Amino acid sequence: MTWAIIAIGFLVPVAVGLLTRFQPMIAGFLWPVVVAVVTAIYVFAIEPRGVGEEPQKIAITFYALFSLVGGVPGGLVGWILQHKRLTRDA
Repeated sequence: MTWAIIAIGFLVPVAVGLLTRFQPMIAGFLWPVVVAVVTAIYVFAIEPRGVGEEPQKIAITFYALFSLVGGVPGGLVGWILQHKRLTRDA
């Protein structure tokens, strides 16, 4: 599961850089924010809990950090690929 989170975090900024003109480095830092918000919504609103059981708040940090681990290098790779594509077209 951890590697899947890192891989998705890596691929999202690369895909953003290749498919749009949006800056991949920004996407690399925004992706963990999106992951943290969606995880928080799941943890506090959707996840079924037993009686008296606390929400799994650590999951929010865990998912966001591992998305950041993949997102930053993915943003850099996406930026490099986007830069090469734009300079080749010019």
